[in-house]
Amino acid sequence: MSGQTRYRAFISYSHDDSRWAQRIHRALEAYRLPGNLVGTVTAQGPVPKRLVPIFRDRDDLPAAGDLTASVRAALAQSDVLIVVCSPAAAASRWVNQEIDEFRSVNPHGQILAAIVGGDPAAGADDGMGCFPAALLESEQPEAGAEPVGADFRRGGDGFRMGIVKLAAGMLGLRLDQIIQRDLQRRQQRVTVVTMLSLLLAVIMSGLTLVAFSARSEAERRKADAEDLIEFMLSDLQDKLEPVGRLDVLDAVGEKVVAYYAAQPTRQLSADALGRRSRAFHLLGEIESAEGDLEAAYGHFRRAYDATHQLLLIAGDNPDRIFEHSQSAFWVGYYAWRQGRLDDAEAQFLEYRDLAERLTEIDEDNMEWLAERAYANTNLGVIYLQSARLPEAREAFLAAAALAADLAARQPDTIQAHVDHANALAWVATVLEMTDGRDAAIAARQQEIAIYEDQLAAEVDDWNIRRDAINAERALARLLIAPGPDTPSADLEAALAILEATSFEADALLQRDPANGNWRLTTVRQRLWLAQARLIGGDTAGAREAYLDASAYMAHPSWMSDTSARITETRLYAGLVEARIFIAMEQLESARLRLDQLMTSLVAESNWQTEFQYGPYLFAAAANELAHLEARRGEDEAAAALRTHMVTILAPIAGQLRLDAATEFHRAQSMIAQGDMAAH
Repeated sequence: MSGQTRYRAFISYSHDDSRWAQRIHRALEAYRLPGNLVGTVTAQGPVPKRLVPIFRDRDDLPAAGDLTASVRAALAQSDVLIVVCSPAAAASRWVNQEIDEFRSVNPHGQILAAIVGGDPAAGADDGMGCFPAALLESEQPEAGAEPVGADFRRGGDGFRMGIVKLAAGMLGLRLDQIIQRDLQRRQQRVTVVTMLSLLLAVIMSGLTLVAFSARSEAERRKADAEDLIEFMLSDLQDKLEPVGRLDVLDAVGEKVVAYYAAQPTRQLSADALGRRSRAFHLLGEIESAEGDLEAAYGHFRRAYDATHQLLLIAGDNPDRIFEHSQSAFWVGYYAWRQGRLDDAEAQFLEYRDLAERLTEIDEDNMEWLAERAYANTNLGVIYLQSARLPEAREAFLAAAALAADLAARQPDTIQAHVDHANALAWVATVLEMTDGRDAAIAARQQEIAIYEDQLAAEVDDWNIRRDAINAERALARLLIAPGPDTPSADLEAALAILEATSFEADALLQRDPANGNWRLTTVRQRLWLAQARLIGGDTAGAREAYLDASAYMAHPSWMSDTSARITETRLYAGLVEARIFIAMEQLESARLRLDQLMTSLVAESNWQTEFQYGPYLFAAAANELAHLEARRGEDEAAAALRTHMVTILAPIAGQLRLDAATEFHRAQSMIAQGDMAAH
C-alpha cells in the first residue's frame, strides 16, 4: 500500500445527489481547524490543520482503469466513510455496495451520515427513507439505531452546522469543543484590526495637535489627516462592523468629530463637511446599537441639518445627494424606532426620492441601486405597521426583485447577497398575512439558503451569523405557529433549528456583550426555544431556556432600553414564564403573571400595530387566562375573556400573523362550543 494516497474521508452518494456531494466535499476540504485544536490527540488520531484530501469518485477516479478496483483501493485508504443520504441513495445499488465494501476493507473505519433529503424515520424501501439498507445493518449491539452524522435539511442542522458536525465526527471531537475553539480563532483574527485602529487613533491625535503649525506643513498634515479620516470612515469601518467592535468604532467617530471641531466651520470644504456628517452617522449608529436612542437622534439630527445645507448649495452633486439620503434614512429610522410612523414615512419618502435621483445620474452604480432597494424596504415596513398590507406587499416584492438583480450582477459581493436575504425576510413577513404559511416558509427557506452559502464560504461576518439565527428562529416560529396542534414533524424540525442555533447565539454575546442587537437575538432565540419545548411537553427544558433568556435580559444595556422591540420581548418573556407556571401546576403564579402581562400590554399606546407580536400576546394571554378560569369552574368568566379578545381583534383579523390567528380562531371555536352547549 505504500505510495497510495491516504484519504480523510470517502464520500459515497447517488448520482442524483451529485450537487450535494460536491458542495459537502468542497466545504469540508475548505474547513480550517482552529489552531488550538491542531495536534490534539483523539480516538481518531492527531487533529490536522485541514481535512484533506477527501475522495469523491467523480473528481478522483482516473479516466481509465478498473472502476471497482479504484473504488476498493480508495475505500481501503479512507479513514471515514461519509454517506450522502436521500431516497435516491437508499435505492442506489452502488451506495449500498460501497458501504458494504468499506466495512469489509476497513472494519474499524467510521461511517457518518449526511442527510440531504427524505425521512430518517421511514424504511429504506418505502420511497421516502433516506438511509441505505447497508447503512442500517451492523454487527454492533446498537443495530437499528439511527446512524451518526448530520442533517443538512432546512429543518435540521442546516448546511453550516452540518459541516461542523461532520468535521467533529471525523476528528473525534465534541461539537461544543470545535465551536468554542473556532470562536477563539476568530477572536484572534480581529485583534490585528483592533490594534491598527488604536494606532490610527493615536496618529489622529498627533495630527490634530500640529494642524495649525507652519502653513505649508499644516496643509500637508491636513491632507494626510483627510486621507486618514476617509480610511477610518470607510475601509476601517468595513473591517470592524462585521466583527462587532462597537467600542473601537465609537473611538474612531469621536476622533473625527474632535478633529473637525478644532477647526472653524467656515474653513471646512464641502467634502470635509460631508465627512463630518458621516462621523455623526457612525456615532448615531453605535448609540442606536447600544440602546441609547436619545443620543443617537442627536447625532443623526446634526448630520441631517448639515447635509441639508450642503444639498441646498450643490443640489446636483451626487456626493451631496448621497450624504443627505443617508441622513434622511437615519432620522426616519429613529422616528420609526420611537413609533412615530407618519414622521418616519415622510423621511423614508425623501430617502427614496433621493435614491431615485442618484440612479437617474448613473443607472449602473450598484451602491445607488442598492439604496433604491433599501428605500422600498423601509417604506414597506411603515406600510406593514400601518396595516396597509397591499402597499407593504408591493414595496417588499419590489425591494426583493431589485436585491435579487443586484446579487446576480455582483456574485462575489457579500453585501449584495445579504441585502437579498434581508429583502426576502420582509417578503416572508408580509406573505404570512397575505398569502399564507407555505408562501412564508418558502421565502424564509430562500433567505436561509443565502446565509448558509455565505457562511459555508468561510465569510467571517458576525452580523451575518446574527441574521442567520434570526431567519432560522423566524422559520421555527412559522413551524410551531399552530401551537398545541403543531404536527410532530414540524415540531421536531423547529426544535432542531432552535437547539442548533443556541451555540451561535451564545457566541454573539461572548464576542460583544454590549451589542444590543446581538443580545436581543440571543434572548429571542432562547424564548422561542422555551416555547417549542413547552409545546413538546418538555417543561424542564423550557424552564432552562427561559432562565437563560432571563439572565441575558439582566444586562445593564438591556435594562435601560425602553424601545418597542425590547418592551415587546419582555412581554413575550412574561407569556413564556406564565406557560411554564401552568405546566408546573403553579396556577396562581401563572394567573398573576398573565394579569401583569395584559395590564402592561394594553397600557402601551397602539399596541396592536406598534408591537410586531402585540395581537399574539393579547390573544394568547387571554386564552391562557380563560383556560385557568375554566379549570376553576368559572365558565362564564372564561367565555367573557375569550369574547372580549375576539371583539378587540376582529377588526384586524385579516392582518394577524399565523400564531395570533391560531389563538384568535381557537377562542372563536371555544365560544361556539359554549353556545352549542347552552342550547
